[in-house]
Amino acid sequence: MSHYGYSLFPVPGPELTRGLEKFADALDSACSLRPKHRAALPGVVRQLSTFLTTDRSDWPRDYMTRPEYLSAYLRWFMPWNLFRQGILLQGLGLDLPAGSRIVDLGAGPLTFLLALWLGRPDLRDRSMEYIAVDRAEPALKAGRDLFSAMTGTATTNWKVRTERSLAGHGRLPKADLLVAANFLNELETSARSSRAGRGSARAGSSDEDEGIGGGLEDRILVRWQKQVTSKGAVLLIEPGTRPAGRQLVRMRRAALEQGWRVAAPCPHAVECPLPGARSGAWCHFTFSSEGAPGWLHKLARKVKLPKERASLSFLLLTRPDSPISIRPFPRVRQGEGLALVVSEPFELPDWKQGRYACSDRGLLLLEEKSHSNRGASPAGIRMGGLHPGDVAIVQWPRDLRRDSKSGALILPRASR
Repeated sequence: MSHYGYSLFPVPGPELTRGLEKFADALDSACSLRPKHRAALPGVVRQLSTFLTTDRSDWPRDYMTRPEYLSAYLRWFMPWNLFRQGILLQGLGLDLPAGSRIVDLGAGPLTFLLALWLGRPDLRDRSMEYIAVDRAEPALKAGRDLFSAMTGTATTNWKVRTERSLAGHGRLPKADLLVAANFLNELETSARSSRAGRGSARAGSSDEDEGIGGGLEDRILVRWQKQVTSKGAVLLIEPGTRPAGRQLVRMRRAALEQGWRVAAPCPHAVECPLPGARSGAWCHFTFSSEGAPGWLHKLARKVKLPKERASLSFLLLTRPDSPISIRPFPRVRQGEGLALVVSEPFELPDWKQGRYACSDRGLLLLEEKSHSNRGASPAGIRMGGLHPGDVAIVQWPRDLRRDSKSGALILPRASR
């Protein structure tokens, strides 16, 4: 937690921790594996990991319908996504009024539903409707079975429905909250594959040009304008990669132009100072994996993909006057502002330490003396123990310096 008690990625709560430990038993009861398939699991996980990260041009788009890949996804990627999303939902404090309808595009095995159940136990007594949309029926069935196994005999006020369909196609009830997790990066992969198949007429174009740009964000948002209620919201969750960060920046810009409000993670609505250019920083958040269950860390060692840190990028868009809200950002006084920490600490010259943060004045370099020298200046920020995703209050000094390397405004550690 930050010094001011606001963190988008807090330590996992007890319900989330217990639920993630229990998830291994739910997998065994709802989606059991034969011994020979269990023995082959580490190799299939590594293969699928290669497809979904470094070699996406050759990935099998129907992997959720293939038993061996679906099993690997359920036992490796899904629990890590539950861990990431559960912590995010816990930190956001997303407030969904009773009677809200959630439509989850590309829902897969209902990961978001389970993350919401585990990360926000305070919402379990509220009546809600959840509609999962995905083209892979085996993944939807696995998700339904896992949700039943996780909730057990508990009475739930959540009405769960699944729709086998391509995300964005067909007629669905309007959503109060539209969820799209790992949606944009898979959309870009599909678009790249289509362009490669018919030959690119734009040889030599940059990564930025080859993304989902060129107005596709605007078209997506126009579609979502019709699919979301007049006071609804859209939650996008993507991997913490540079391409995903770049996609969300473009979506953020298009959303602001179309009248949406950026509720999180940004504490401001000005131009993003972390656009993810080829050599620059991008907006994403890393946090410790220590709260992940022991059985998942054990599997990580078997798979030879150990994880010390987890990461993601996300964007929450709301309509003006939407009743869907998050935990409010800290209040600031005159001469102060909010800074969203977006990096781990790193060493600076002269026994100093720094972290990057974004603000309505652009990119910041939050600077403090190292632990061996606790000096303080009269203006700046109280640094103690800030982590990515923490929102801190900064004091604007009269004379602002810029970092020669990043161009960021330098804020020293404050004494108050």
